[in-house]
Amino acid sequence: MNDILIIPMKALLNNERAPVTFGGGFIKVSFSEYCNAFTSWWKGLQIDFESSSFPSDLKEAMLRLEPLQNPQNRYLITETQSNWTPIFSNSRGGSDVSSTVSYLCKVLGCHGVEIQCSPSLTKREGNKTSIVSYAATSFTLVGPHETEWLNEIRHVSARKDGGPWKFFQHGEVQPFEQVGHYENKHIRDRFTPEMLESYCAAQGILAFDATFYGPRSFLVHQLTKFPSASAKMTFQEAQAHLYR
Repeated sequence: MNDILIIPMKALLNNERAPVTFGGGFIKVSFSEYCNAFTSWWKGLQIDFESSSFPSDLKEAMLRLEPLQNPQNRYLITETQSNWTPIFSNSRGGSDVSSTVSYLCKVLGCHGVEIQCSPSLTKREGNKTSIVSYAATSFTLVGPHETEWLNEIRHVSARKDGGPWKFFQHGEVQPFEQVGHYENKHIRDRFTPEMLESYCAAQGILAFDATFYGPRSFLVHQLTKFPSASAKMTFQEAQAHLYR
């Protein structure tokens, strides 16, 4: 078996639950309110699903996202030590929760945050089952109302999507931003994982602190069969397919 790749960077649970922990979302409502809103949304869409609520620390709770696959079909909502409620998914490329944050912010009339903090991992030659991860650090603040960019209030990111590093920003600059870094000569340093952590903390979100999460969790599992679904993987198997 290939060694698990460890990247020195900001990472929730030291990325022991990678690639799920490469991304995530937060919505500023109570845990129970978000769980109820999410299930009501899916019932309205007539999506066939099952759900369960249980006590667990985040590391153990994330095991219920297995198997990891694309398209994703499991979502984990957790309680925190604040008025923010996070959500993760079982996508093999890292949690993809944009719609669950953006849409429900409009429904519930609140704010949300979407983040990504992923290392640069590329496919090993000759291995068609490798999972590719491109380096990206991003912060998106969303709100309850439409803006020029859907309902995004502010977006800042630095990413390397298979080519040179690129920096993006749009929306209204927020008071907590370290705008001086945006002119850095090295594009990858214009928005760093440390800056992402700081931006989240300014909102009251301790994104990379495992003790911030819990003690309750809620799992939603879509029962629809996807004929074109990718191979299903455990966390260990997915991590074995992540390469430099």
